[in-house]
Amino acid sequence: MPAKKILVIDDDAHLRESLSEVLDLEGFICFEAGNAKSGIDSAKKNNPDVVILDIQLPDSSGFQICQELRKMSREFVLIMMTGRFLSAEEKTQGFSLGADEYLTKPFDIAELCVRIRQLLTRKGK
Repeated sequence: MPAKKILVIDDDAHLRESLSEVLDLEGFICFEAGNAKSGIDSAKKNNPDVVILDIQLPDSSGFQICQELRKMSREFVLIMMTGRFLSAEEKTQGFSLGADEYLTKPFDIAELCVRIRQLLTRKGK
């Protein structure tokens, strides 16, 4: 079975790089993007199985990117990351736009890996 591709979109370079490093060690192939535009371009080019996306980006909101990415494909797993408490309305908005899961920073990387594998299994990937 070929390795699954994960795209991490976050403007925090340290978090993005450490996340990619750990996911690489877990056997995933990682792509990184520091803003919405490069994230969408990378998704078009690399066709990821999973997108992990920060809700607060300098050039766009995670909700807008979520919508853009879902126009391209319903196939991949989409995990939204946030550094703050989200209201029920915000979470509902994200789920209605196509998010599969939410993570609040800081989170446990091992837990993230388990969640990714579970979501991929559910999507039949």
